[in-house]
Amino acid sequence: MLASAHALPTVTILVPTYNRASFLRGALSSVLAQTYPAIQVIVLDDASPDETPQVAAEFAHDPRLVYLRQPQNLGITGNWQAGIRAVTSEFFCILNDDDTLEPDFVATLVQPLVEHDDLILSSADHWMMDERGERLHTISNQTSHCWKRDSLTLGYLENFGHAALIDQSIFIGATIFRRRLVTPEFIKAEAQGAVDIWLFYQCVRTGYQAYYTPDRLLNYRLHGGGMSQERNWRPYVLEGLLFLYHQMSHDPKLDALHRLLPTKVALTMSSYGINLLALGRPREAQKALAQALHLHKNPRTLLAYGLAFLGPLGSKIMVLLQDLRGYLNSISLGHASGMLLLLTALNL
Repeated sequence: MLASAHALPTVTILVPTYNRASFLRGALSSVLAQTYPAIQVIVLDDASPDETPQVAAEFAHDPRLVYLRQPQNLGITGNWQAGIRAVTSEFFCILNDDDTLEPDFVATLVQPLVEHDDLILSSADHWMMDERGERLHTISNQTSHCWKRDSLTLGYLENFGHAALIDQSIFIGATIFRRRLVTPEFIKAEAQGAVDIWLFYQCVRTGYQAYYTPDRLLNYRLHGGGMSQERNWRPYVLEGLLFLYHQMSHDPKLDALHRLLPTKVALTMSSYGINLLALGRPREAQKALAQALHLHKNPRTLLAYGLAFLGPLGSKIMVLLQDLRGYLNSISLGHASGMLLLLTALNL
């Protein structure tokens, strides 16, 4: 059991936000509804041009909340770095501005960290929800399976490095970190949209351990304005992953994972080429896809490579395929399942 309320260590919940006033209110409400009493909330407004300041002002009466507005847009890596630098508590987490926490998120995840000094982080599974906040049970189960969280059990992660960097089972928003072991220098601009995996990479390098609970303690929102759904955002993530894998391949602390990296690089390079093609950059896509094929040949890369030679027409076809997959993911029609399986297998 944790100590009495007055002796509990404070957990800071960082909420980096940009132009998401419509969802920020729900995120902050869920944070301030935590059953764990010793929390601080820092809203990191990255110079949002929307109503974000007004939404944050609605919660100004709560002394646990601090609103910090950047004078100019720092981007995700700069805003995260500023957030970690602002943390003075023993523990912290980073919550996406469009997600929400379950009431016992902090109480559940901080306990292992309090009890075990050899832990750098404590993490959990999460629900998927739609734009309105309705839980998507089937998609939640599929997501847990996709990221191999359904094979993880309560307790210490047996292989922290493999789970965090190869399977990428750990989700940033459902994780609490030990602040004295995680510094602002753990964030690197070159990690770009893969800054979350880069942060886990730095945690693995410390030699400390990680704890996992299979409880779903966070709600991840799927919506059209989500960064994971934006076509322009994807290359930013994939470039960050390629940078990460390059660093890992030269890191003697990650020797045990080196043999697995060529496949990860090939798949990531293939995705990078596919998304360049969808963005109307077929010549750049050809180069990336050729590199992917050199490392590993598979049907989706071959298909995309062929489309890249069609120029603008190939780009249009790729956009149609991606849009079709997104549409089939959003409906529940039995006759659509075969096509969805094909597009999913091709990862388009």
